[in-house]
Amino acid sequence: MLTGHDDRREFRRMAIETGVKILKGTFELQGICKDLSSTGMSIQLSDLCLKAGDEVEVQLGTDDLRFPPLNAEAKVLRISEEGDVFTAAVEFTVIK
Repeated sequence: MLTGHDDRREFRRMAIETGVKILKGTFELQGICKDLSSTGMSIQLSDLCLKAGDEVEVQLGTDDLRFPPLNAEAKVLRISEEGDVFTAAVEFTVIK
């Protein structure tokens, strides 16, 4: 499902809900990718363990053999909080 294009984003985002692994140095955590575009993704986290400016690696797997996993280096642009859930907006810097 594509989200509406009435916002100012240059690229459309695809709403998905799948697990994503986030690596920051030797630290590894799990999140849920809520939407994905060609330039970044939004990741739902249960703990506030990232901050704006952090450099991370994201690994988005897939159970569908037709689609290879996504591996990318990314920069955390911002963190938002809604109750006890945190959302990190990340921008891809290198897609591997």
